[in-house]
Amino acid sequence: MIPETLQPLLTAVQAHYSMPIEVVIDGPASGVLTHEQSHQELLANGHLQLTVSDTTDVAYTLSHELLHMQLTTAGYPPLQFHLATGEPQVDQQFFAVATALYDAALHGQIRAWQVAHGLFTPAVEKALAAGFTQKLKGDDATQLSVFRTLTALDAYVMFDGRAGDWLADVPDEATAAADLYGVLAAKPIDSPFAFRRTVIKLWRAFDQTLTRHGYQETGNAEFATLPPVLSERQLRLALNQTFEVRHSALRDRTTRQRAYVAQGKGDGQNAFVLPLPASFSPEAFQKLYQTPLSDILARYELDYTVR
Repeated sequence: MIPETLQPLLTAVQAHYSMPIEVVIDGPASGVLTHEQSHQELLANGHLQLTVSDTTDVAYTLSHELLHMQLTTAGYPPLQFHLATGEPQVDQQFFAVATALYDAALHGQIRAWQVAHGLFTPAVEKALAAGFTQKLKGDDATQLSVFRTLTALDAYVMFDGRAGDWLADVPDEATAAADLYGVLAAKPIDSPFAFRRTVIKLWRAFDQTLTRHGYQETGNAEFATLPPVLSERQLRLALNQTFEVRHSALRDRTTRQRAYVAQGKGDGQNAFVLPLPASFSPEAFQKLYQTPLSDILARYELDYTVR
């Protein structure tokens, strides 16, 4: 049964979705809370099903899932993946890292809502700590663990920068995660624009962490699409005044051809991918570059938020 305190939140989220949202609560109460205990699934009947698979604290877990959805409908740019490297395993690794960092940037707002509504209780803190302890159990590897670093970062976010006992066994990851948390805490994440700016900084900082420890960087500036947050003035400008369109070596998942990636001139981040044919002529490009950005976004039905 849906907790009564969450009915207004569910109603508010449903108002922004055309398909009915169904909630299924089914599973054991393990005594441990993690952020993998709920998921969304689009059903054959067109309904969106939210499933809570661990009933340790249904209000916490369900509100966490609903708040992710609410922030997206409030204009926070949805993370998208339109490109492929040609190596599925690499794509999956990039996808997992980009998503974990994106979620970490959202979790501060989600935690604040839960605190304000009395859902972040001592019992929740205890169960969350148990969950992070479980996920952070180390092994004999001497190299920095990407997974444990991302988990440690999420722990810092959910405990508002506090380092708990769960980090004692992963000192290298805890140090790296603390540095990344500093990026999140540097400025308030109080708008879609601030959120997007922070996610980009976090991706860059994580790539620097990877290279310092001998790993390949993710290259999320190109690989991951983070829709733009634009002013009315920017929408009136020509495409090439705000974005640089690059013919990427990566493949467009839709056209299967080399992708045309629009990266911001200010931040270098992939803001959208244009589904242009391989035969697109230089003359057509010149015309495209001079087209108002608002027309481009409408023509190709691209996601964006107005500041």
